[in-house]
Amino acid sequence: VVFIGGFVQTIALKIATSVDLTYPESTRRLEGHGELVQGRLLGSASTSNVVFCTDDHLVQYQDECEEYQAQLRATVIFTTFFSSAVLGLLFFLIGKFRLTKYVSYVPTSIQEAFLSCIGYKVFKYALKFSNYEPSQFVPAACVGVPLYFMKAYHVGNPALIMPLGLLVPLGLFYVYIYAQGVDVDTARYTYDLFFPKMDDVDFWTIWADSLGKFDKINFSAWSATLADQAIMVIVILLDCMLKISSTENKLPVKTDKDYEISLYGAGNALVAASGSTVGYMQLKFNVINYGVMGNVHDRRGGVIYAILCGVGFFWTIQHFNYLPRFFLSALLFFAGAGFVAENLWGSRKYLSGMEWLEILIILAVFIISGELLPAVVVGMLL
Repeated sequence: VVFIGGFVQTIALKIATSVDLTYPESTRRLEGHGELVQGRLLGSASTSNVVFCTDDHLVQYQDECEEYQAQLRATVIFTTFFSSAVLGLLFFLIGKFRLTKYVSYVPTSIQEAFLSCIGYKVFKYALKFSNYEPSQFVPAACVGVPLYFMKAYHVGNPALIMPLGLLVPLGLFYVYIYAQGVDVDTARYTYDLFFPKMDDVDFWTIWADSLGKFDKINFSAWSATLADQAIMVIVILLDCMLKISSTENKLPVKTDKDYEISLYGAGNALVAASGSTVGYMQLKFNVINYGVMGNVHDRRGGVIYAILCGVGFFWTIQHFNYLPRFFLSALLFFAGAGFVAENLWGSRKYLSGMEWLEILIILAVFIISGELLPAVVVGMLL
């Protein structure tokens, strides 16, 4: 998902340029308004700022904005489908030809470095979700990071710790805003404590706006993401195979790695056809599920998760409109803490000083450049 977010930004910029719209990088406050405008704004020679493709800007450039939105939807859906289809096919072929054993030939330091880069990017998105405001990201970090370590060190019963660790801070947030006399709409539009409200759309829109508007797919904008997609494929394949390999160390189960990854490939055929991001096993959630269920055979956790996803896909996503920014940031801090604690800091226990220095160098290159490609090049040279 982190990679897809980068693809969307690249595609949006390319499409805006192709339809003669100015697409600046900054985020500003509207003059004369108390609300923070999140996203891309139209810059001009005047002192006023106009929200990109909404309000006055939409009226002035209606045809261009409609074309921009149509191309953006179609191209992003196609990009997501393409990346998921490629990864799903690779998962299946790797399992079919029993190739998972070759992951051991990739130097451990390089594997850990790339996963550390992902951890940094997840943390960066956690800050971005909170608008880089300490009043939001500090509480989010104080929820997400300790929750990860409680899970990692098996503190308490995960059947209680995980729900309470998420729901109690969320409840306290609502107690606080209502105690201040602020309702959800005011918190959303005046104080920007929530994301912009999302509306439900029919589930078939994912196909109607892509296959149904094939001529709107901007292949030039899509091609601009191919270099990053190649890197994404490498990182995800490494992450997936490492997660499978690590399962035996965390759970009392023997895994057939080739079968498991081929199963992911088969499952992702449906995921790709639905225009969704690729999916595969996440070790931390396996550990949580095992702690809750108490065995490695119970499938109820997966069934409940699938039902909840189905509710969002076929019915409504309105419940997401009531999740504040800090809460979603906390989830990212929880996810990112695993990469940092296990792949960056934890790797120093079994790597030599020089190998761990390689990780730090690759991570530093990624942070400075903001791109994975230079980090990949440095990793190959090291």
